[in-house]
Amino acid sequence: MGNIAFEYTERLRERGYNVHVFTTKGHVEVEDPDYVHRVPSIMHIGNAGVMPSLFRRLSGFDLVHLHYPFFGGAEPTLVRKAVSHNQGLVMTYHMDATGNGIRGTLFNAHRRVLLPWIVNRVDRILASSQDYIDGSAIAEIPNAMDRVEIHPFGIDLHRFRPGNADFFKRRLDIRTDVPVILFVGGLDSAHYFKGVPVLLEALKLITSQPWEMLIVGEGNLRSSFEATVRKSILHDRVHFLGNVAERDIPFLYRCSDFHIFPSAKRAEAFGLVALEAAASGIPTIASNLCGVRTVVLDGGTGLLVPPEDVTELANAMKLLLSQPELRKRLGQAARLNVESNFAWEPAIAKLEQTYRSVLEQKSVRKYE
Repeated sequence: MGNIAFEYTERLRERGYNVHVFTTKGHVEVEDPDYVHRVPSIMHIGNAGVMPSLFRRLSGFDLVHLHYPFFGGAEPTLVRKAVSHNQGLVMTYHMDATGNGIRGTLFNAHRRVLLPWIVNRVDRILASSQDYIDGSAIAEIPNAMDRVEIHPFGIDLHRFRPGNADFFKRRLDIRTDVPVILFVGGLDSAHYFKGVPVLLEALKLITSQPWEMLIVGEGNLRSSFEATVRKSILHDRVHFLGNVAERDIPFLYRCSDFHIFPSAKRAEAFGLVALEAAASGIPTIASNLCGVRTVVLDGGTGLLVPPEDVTELANAMKLLLSQPELRKRLGQAARLNVESNFAWEPAIAKLEQTYRSVLEQKSVRKYE
């Protein structure tokens, strides 16, 4: 969500729009441009923060673009809309919020009680794919789907592009004569659905073949994943790199032969990392989830496997490890697919068109 908000902001500002960003103020001080505002919250719940001051801060803007889920921020945004009908309101619905235990109970209550109230007040609902939104909580809300527009996210086709990066393998001190597998994702509790435990179990089934595994990401679960690897047959083949500098991320894809995207829950609704891999000319093995399968085309730009299926994930990796020509064909097709369907320029042009449409209608809908 943060990456999409960043791309929208920077690309719209390049086109002359006066865009400001409001987000939660965390515990770490960050040096931001003057159009990014980190708002203090009166209470934190995980990554969310309750920010009633947003009601005041959003005054005076012609249009507000809400990225949802944004618990604690969505509610004051919608109260502002309720008293300022002529302020346009667009919502990108990124995903259904899912969780276990108390968090899951809270998410379910929010979906039943507050989400219909929120959805009834937005002028447009943007979704990354029809496949995902059709099975989402939005589809259960009466008259919501008539305001849905499909806005696939984009990828920087210059930054992420095919190329050789053996020098980066040498920098990482990994073998240059065997296939490299890549995983990129959060290793914290908030991203529990990324499927790392499934990946590690699947890797144990393919140790008869040569490969190196790079795991990129940081979080409070990293140490437990590393401990699992140290105690297993994987200890000298799986490399945890932590957070990698932004300038180096494209080289990670270029030095890899294929990418793994083993997410297990509906909280994974699209897959920017799969786009990054595709733009870099390498295929992705992904879970067959709504939305994800619009980015990774089974047998076309990558392979899809059932979520949380260790055996099928291992079989897919064996296939790509043993068939370099298949990896090459899928990777080339993946690059062509993102060039045709996921370039940023047409995506931003379509977003502009939506903004203009909302502002022209002046939010004349009636509210219940």
